[in-house]
Amino acid sequence: MIARRLVIFASVLALAACVGPTLVVQQYSGPVRPQESIAILRVNGNDSVQLLALDDEDVAVPIASDSRLHIELLPGPHTVMFGDANIRDARPESLSFQAAAGRVYRIARAPSPAEQNATRARVYEVERGSDA
Repeated sequence: MIARRLVIFASVLALAACVGPTLVVQQYSGPVRPQESIAILRVNGNDSVQLLALDDEDVAVPIASDSRLHIELLPGPHTVMFGDANIRDARPESLSFQAAAGRVYRIARAPSPAEQNATRARVYEVERGSDA
């Protein structure tokens, strides 16, 4: 029993050395659900986009640059409010998206084809492992 705990503890330490900690928050009520039945909204600590609210609930939490936040949510429509540290005097923005079970999402900016030198924020589906 003690040996098994040491192996688990060593594994956790090894993983922590590779990547900063991930804070997991359950946004729905009730017992924990299987991962394939929920969606995840991921916020990386080194992103300029800062999550402020999810479905009108305050979720603004400072995240260390080597950490990330995973908010577990039920499939369906959701609304996020966020700010961007790279845009001076920017007002918070709001986006709605449809979350699907088993998927991971991030708020990010991408070049806007309609406006030169401008970026548009969107909620993107990303790969669970690579974040691409």
